Amino acid sequence: MLQAIVKEDVYGGLSDELKKEYKKQDDGTYLLDVTPVGDVALENVKGLKSSVSAARAERDKAQQELKAFEGLDVIKARDAIQKVEDMANWKPDDKVKEQIEAIKKQLTDKHLGEIGKKDEAVSSMTKQLEKMMIEANAATAIAEAKGSAKLLLPHVKNATRMKQTDKGEFVVEVIDTDGNVRLSPATGSTAPMSIAELVAEMKTQDSFAPAFEGSGASGSGATGSNTRVVNGSHVISAVDARNPAKYRSAKEAATKAGTTLQISET
Repeated sequence: MLQAIVKEDVYGGLSDELKKEYKKQDDGTYLLDVTPVGDVALENVKGLKSSVSAARAERDKAQQELKAFEGLDVIKARDAIQKVEDMANWKPDDKVKEQIEAIKKQLTDKHLGEIGKKDEAVSSMTKQLEKMMIEANAATAIAEAKGSAKLLLPHVKNATRMKQTDKGEFVVEVIDTDGNVRLSPATGSTAPMSIAELVAEMKTQDSFAPAFEGSGASGSGATGSNTRVVNGSHVISAVDARNPAKYRSAKEAATKAGTTLQISET
């Protein structure tokens, strides 16, 4: 059986016919000269094996070195290296300036954070103050007008707002649907409308009348604005009787006076 590779002494002992089947290699040995068939060929892979072994060793070394950089942000690392290189050329004043800027940034960030928290706290307290001022004034005005706070308070709040004056004082303003301050309805007055005046205005409006208690008075011919006394009986017009608030007010006035309530067509 022919060997794939033979040394010089073995090659010398071969017949001339067999020697023709070998070719000499650089290392002095003889390789059997076989014609390749497809992907099959007879080659000396000693050098190839050495190259593969060397490549594997290089790969293992590279992987071992890369472990030291696991989890490192490449971009940040590059920026840091550049920063170090720049710092090598800095003058002492540059280094001091860099430190001062870093401290200023820390203080600024901290200050902005504290301001943000204070602004939130001030905003919260301002809203609470506005709620208290408007509701307190509205509740007093509604009570004095004998109205229902439950029914009227939401409408009063929608028509008012709190404002801080140039002197730092907080006041409640009555506004219209466009946000403009309303003036007092008092003759000749240019002062802002008060909540009490707003409630008084609401009391005269049919849409809010059911939210107020009916008013009646005793005496000769004197009752509420919706009734009159005729022959000892309280009389309300048919038009006013169709208004629930006016009818209730007239009924209460008649009952209080101990008389009957009559509806008149005139």
